[in-house]
Amino acid sequence: MDKWLSRPNVVRILSLALGILLWTIVHFDPDSTPNTVASGEETRTFNDVKVQVLGLDEHNYVLKSVDPAKVKLIVRGTPSDLLAAKMGDGYLVQADLSNVRAGSHTITLRTDLPRSIQTIRIEPATVNVVVEELQTKEFEVQVTPTGTPKEGYKAGTPILRPTNRVHVTLPASEMDRVDHVGASISVDGADKTLKDKSVKLVAYDGSNKPIEKAVVDPAVLEVEVPITNPFKLVPIQLKLTGRLPAGLSIAGLSPSVEQATIYGPQAELDKIDFVEADVDMTSLTKSGKVEIPLNKASQITEVSPATITVDVQVVLTQTRTIQGLPVTVSGLGGGLEMKITDPASGQVDITFKGAPAVLDKLQPGDVSVEADVTGRGPGVYSIPLNVNSPRFVDQSGGRTAIMVEITAIAAEPPPGATPDEAASGSAIEPSGSEPPDAEGTTGTGSPSPSPTPSGSATPQADGG
Repeated sequence: MDKWLSRPNVVRILSLALGILLWTIVHFDPDSTPNTVASGEETRTFNDVKVQVLGLDEHNYVLKSVDPAKVKLIVRGTPSDLLAAKMGDGYLVQADLSNVRAGSHTITLRTDLPRSIQTIRIEPATVNVVVEELQTKEFEVQVTPTGTPKEGYKAGTPILRPTNRVHVTLPASEMDRVDHVGASISVDGADKTLKDKSVKLVAYDGSNKPIEKAVVDPAVLEVEVPITNPFKLVPIQLKLTGRLPAGLSIAGLSPSVEQATIYGPQAELDKIDFVEADVDMTSLTKSGKVEIPLNKASQITEVSPATITVDVQVVLTQTRTIQGLPVTVSGLGGGLEMKITDPASGQVDITFKGAPAVLDKLQPGDVSVEADVTGRGPGVYSIPLNVNSPRFVDQSGGRTAIMVEITAIAAEPPPGATPDEAASGSAIEPSGSEPPDAEGTTGTGSPSPSPTPSGSATPQADGG
């Protein structure tokens, strides 16, 4: 055996046989029928190869459609190269959109294959693409609290950080669909302010449905939701109590704030229109600033601020008399008439006291003098005067009452009465009636009642 293998011709024959065997193994085609060996190159057809789009400027444009989306690809190569390509990245058919802008375009397809594989044909060789321009628009973010805070608490307006405005990017044809950009955050059961909460923002259409393709920038914001008792902002009223020491007047009161915030049940807040601060004038002897607490109703949990500073200006009192102020009379009953008998002019002189600067500005139109005769019948009365003057101005002298005379309005004579009858107050008797007798009785013999006034004509004391 060793002698046979040592022969050169035998070695050559064996080497040739091994080479043929190795070539056969390498070029064996698994897709062919058993025991069939491919020789040279062959052609392959691949159906439904997806068209790959590349090169589109996605910052400014969006691809709306590719037609067709899949094509047929016919290639040529050795079986081993075809198999290697199939097992690698596959057979790529591409549409290059590097130079396209908004609109419809016809793009010639190209392949991305190994150099050893030849492209025979692409069917179809072109595709139609539609590209649309992207549009960006700014919107204000709306964050909606959901749920109900703990009883007695109220959710305030959400505060967004770092901004409450974002940008939405969409194809130009769809931008009009955006109604608002928003998010929701739960406040259910909360009894304190919610801080450092992140919310994801979504663009919504008019039906409050999310727009899936919308790109929101920034997509997430930090939100804070104040949780407080129900509150209400009301004005502060200064209520003057007591009397200033003799000889002093207030020239002005200037509170440090004009409004206060009150907290409590909503039903109680609805009943309150202002809060008061009591200014005790008995302790005011000179100008300066005083701390005064604000009055708090029993159902109100908090008043903010709890106290205010009032700048009080106290000066020496002066007086001033305004003459000829008309008196307005009210309350006169029906069927009555009235005249002022004292003073006959119906005007009075009133002396006022107050701070000099306040009195200097006082005008007759700033003062009203009223007399009320409600409930008075015919007669003569002394009616007290009610003098209304500006704040920090008081009556210190002058007229305090007027005399008035109230009389009944004479009835108009009935139609057809003669002047004498009208003057005597008699009326023409109807036909068939009997005149009264000399004793003042009617035809039936009954005495005729004598008329009596509805009120005494005797002057009465003040207040009737």
